[in-house]
Amino acid sequence: MKNALIIALSIFSFSAFAAGGAGANNGLNGDLIQKATAAGLSSEQATKGVATGHISVGATAEQMRETVR
Repeated sequence: MKNALIIALSIFSFSAFAAGGAGANNGLNGDLIQKATAAGLSSEQATKGVATGHISVGATAEQMRETVR
């Protein structure tokens, strides 16, 4: 019974940790998409650029526009 409890708590804590990391990443991706749309890209272009990794943190507006050409 003790082993089952330890395993259940381990799985729960790992799941909670993974969910927290995904949330933080989604926030960063959302910020990048907003920055790319402000630079003149369409929402679709911005989303695709962030998802493929062509648009990343530190990219200038010109670099973002260059990725879709």
